[in-house]
Amino acid sequence: MAAVAQNDLQKVGPLWFSPDVVIIRAQTHIFRVFAAILKEKSSVFADMFTFPQPSSGTSDTNVETMEGFPVVALHDDPAEIEVFLKAIFDSEFFMPPPAQCNVEDALGILRLAHKYDVPYLRRRALEHLGLVYPTRLSEFDSRQGNPDAHSFATIVTATEVGALWLLPVPYYNTCRFDLSHLIKSRRWLDLGEEQRATCLIAYAALVQQFPKIYNFLHLSRGQGDDCEDWARCNKVRLDIGFAIIPAFGPFANCPLDSCPEALWSAIKATTCDSCVTESESLHAAAREECWDQLPKMFGLPGWDELEEMRRLALST
Repeated sequence: MAAVAQNDLQKVGPLWFSPDVVIIRAQTHIFRVFAAILKEKSSVFADMFTFPQPSSGTSDTNVETMEGFPVVALHDDPAEIEVFLKAIFDSEFFMPPPAQCNVEDALGILRLAHKYDVPYLRRRALEHLGLVYPTRLSEFDSRQGNPDAHSFATIVTATEVGALWLLPVPYYNTCRFDLSHLIKSRRWLDLGEEQRATCLIAYAALVQQFPKIYNFLHLSRGQGDDCEDWARCNKVRLDIGFAIIPAFGPFANCPLDSCPEALWSAIKATTCDSCVTESESLHAAAREECWDQLPKMFGLPGWDELEEMRRLALST
């Protein structure tokens, strides 16, 4: 290949970064990164990094420096800043789904991507969190892991960034606690006054759903048309309910949780196939109805509107 004079080389603008370096300080933690890349990804950082460079021949005694580089102080959690910067500078750190993601990391990245206007990271964080806090009952039922672990933090962050479609499930998760435990929890105080009021109001509404979820224990005549002995099956179901349900009384505030396996096993072993089928159908329908009402229990729009909000957020 023939030699090319430097004057004949063409700079590729989007990939020709200035050599400026900046030190970001978050409390006692410092990070030395390339300012040009941050400015490229974030309009907020682009406006923030307006300090003069040493090569300009000017100086500003009001600009804090370290090792000859300007220091920018950010008033954010250092742990959140760390994962946020890693997501920008390490292309393998925060991959889109189906790659696995730590919920705590996703929340920190979401908050800072929203605050500092990094749209692609905001969308990516919302995609990850949408898998943990879904808008469909079937997806809710298939979740894995501890559903309560990050619910308080999710309520705070999702409210802050306007991701309202994420809120029904973490709100529901907080209401799964025993009420006395809930209001004594250290994390309870992480919520704002309005958020705490929302939880308490919805707590009562969820308890009212519990009898509806288990209404299948008493089928009316005509339900289960092929029942071999309605009186016997109905009595058996009621007896089973009276024997098993009281043990689950403390969980009346979480009606969407799975029906106790012991209850279904007993019903399947002692009632006819027709009544089992009808009971399963009624229980599933009651859970769907409860799910449909869930957002409104927490003062939110219905699922259709929330899903439209999600669609718009993930398309911009």
